[in-house]
Amino acid sequence: MSAECGIKQEFLRDIFRSWRLYILKITFVLPGLGTSGGKKVVFEYAKLLKERGHDISVIYPVIPMQPGKHWYEYKRIAKTMLGTGLHLGGVFKNYWANLNDNLLMAPSLSEKHMPDADIIIATWWKTADYVSSYNIRKGKKFYLIQGYEIWGGPKEKVEMSYKSGLRNIVISNWLKNILENLGATVNAVVPNGINSDEFYPEKVRRGNKDKIRILMPYRRQVFKGFRDGLRAYEIVAEKYKNTQLVLFGPRPGIREIPKNYEFHLFPMKDDLRMLYCSCDIFLFPSHHEGFGLPPMEAMACGLPVVTTDVGAITDYSIPGKTALVSPPHNPDALAQNMMRLLENEQERRTLAEEGFDYIKNFTWEQSVQTLENIFLKAYGDK
Repeated sequence: MSAECGIKQEFLRDIFRSWRLYILKITFVLPGLGTSGGKKVVFEYAKLLKERGHDISVIYPVIPMQPGKHWYEYKRIAKTMLGTGLHLGGVFKNYWANLNDNLLMAPSLSEKHMPDADIIIATWWKTADYVSSYNIRKGKKFYLIQGYEIWGGPKEKVEMSYKSGLRNIVISNWLKNILENLGATVNAVVPNGINSDEFYPEKVRRGNKDKIRILMPYRRQVFKGFRDGLRAYEIVAEKYKNTQLVLFGPRPGIREIPKNYEFHLFPMKDDLRMLYCSCDIFLFPSHHEGFGLPPMEAMACGLPVVTTDVGAITDYSIPGKTALVSPPHNPDALAQNMMRLLENEQERRTLAEEGFDYIKNFTWEQSVQTLENIFLKAYGDK
């Protein structure tokens, strides 16, 4: 952008502000690019705030911050940076459609690489350390907390990040309770939404119509409960031979997934919706979540959901009515809930219908409106 254009933009911003039609400069600070649910949420907010006329920057470091990765772990950092290169090359470009001009790769997250702004948002515990140290010229400081991230860093440092003086925004009441029990202030609870233009019921051609297809996310992290989900399905399959386990996620390691299971590598957008719609039950066996987007997506696509009680599950579902919910670390309970639906087709349909109707109450439009109001109020409180 030329200096002349920059001056004109600042002039227009001043006019809009004088009319109380605020255009905010908003910076999201990411630990790196990627395709996790948390980053997907950041991209969604960035896109929607941009559509509302705000000036958005999404900044990430050239060397991604990843759990357990230090500067001297050359092979692991190289692998992560290769993944970032694939992201930039367009392999996952749908994740940040309409945001390419707003993505900025910085040599590091030091203050000198940050643009001056009205609002700046940390999105991970380590980025909170950086944001808390910035000059006020970088913006009013917020922390969008999407998980209790002790899996991604030292417990003491993660918990201290919640007390670093940033305005804390959490995405679930479960996180709110954790922070308040730690003595941290929660400024707002803003739940994630569902994009009804992306996730909705659709008739999909299926190969073997006699098979009841059970869909489950594949994730490598132990806390995602993948092994519990496999065990639960094995219990079910011993009794119900007409079932098929369908998995989706990152490329699995050798022998991580039995050969007789169907696997889909990183389906996105239309492919992900069609995958949901091709299945009959959605299984979510996680041990720990900040929110838990996949069950919400499955409900929006008309699937009955069997899930553990993690994250925001009970914020956006009514256990027993819109989803079957059981404690984490309990494959037997997951199996019992799946068999309950397999034995009663009418209950399976009713659960799916109730879940589909209820999830309509959670939209990105509502969430971004709430977030925008929070930012505008903070900007006005000079």
